[in-house]
Amino acid sequence: MLHQDAWQKHRAIQRIALLIVIALPVVAFAAAEAGPQLPEILTAREGEKWELVFSDEFNGATADLDANWNFQNAKQGHILCSRWRENVIAEKGLCRILNKKEQRGGQEWTAGSMSTKKEFKYGFFEARYRYGNATGLNNSFWMMTRGKTGVPGKFEIDIDEGHFPNEVNTNLHDWGPKHTGKGKAKTFDGQNMANDFHVFSLLWTEKELAWFVDGREIRREDNKLCHDQAPVILSSAIMKWAGDVTDKIDGTAMEADWVRVYQIQNATSAK
Repeated sequence: MLHQDAWQKHRAIQRIALLIVIALPVVAFAAAEAGPQLPEILTAREGEKWELVFSDEFNGATADLDANWNFQNAKQGHILCSRWRENVIAEKGLCRILNKKEQRGGQEWTAGSMSTKKEFKYGFFEARYRYGNATGLNNSFWMMTRGKTGVPGKFEIDIDEGHFPNEVNTNLHDWGPKHTGKGKAKTFDGQNMANDFHVFSLLWTEKELAWFVDGREIRREDNKLCHDQAPVILSSAIMKWAGDVTDKIDGTAMEADWVRVYQIQNATSAK
């Protein structure tokens, strides 16, 4: 009798184990279908209900990028490279912005810049990426109102202008009739941001702006400037103030895993 009871318990355990094995893929699939989890920074904000309003996980082909993004195709007077659609590709679940030593547009280098077709006013903006593996590169995640400079209300928010190997630059620019800018640089000792992916984030509300790296706040400012729609921009640039410009740049890439935008539910602040 004891032997039979033990055998029945053993069979019951086997059935439970089998059910768990069967259920795990279903749970994993359901989690994937549900999309990204809300960042802890947002879940900690009491009384606010946030929702994902834009995401690109870069799981498609290069041509698929055109659905969500516009691309620069021009030379750039203030940097050492021209920037072209051909320098932005989707590959193995990553968006790669390629830096090349090639003559085009009257400049010695080429890179890429992409901006969302959709514009946003306020929200929480995140991108997971790693820097190009060389000095002289400006690996950028930023926002800027469209149109010419010199117009009242035109602004730029640099969520990160990243310089190899471990420097994060956050900037606020007023591109109105009189340009002013306010920047802060932070170095992450012991990090190589070309080897490892990091998450760079911006909380932008009517009253304030806050910057984060891997969920850790690195800067906060009162919002006295940024009150209009702007696209999200990813770009790479070759420039002297990002470090020595050498042939090591050729063949490097800024590699983005994803870009996500969250806004408070029922807010009419995106188009």
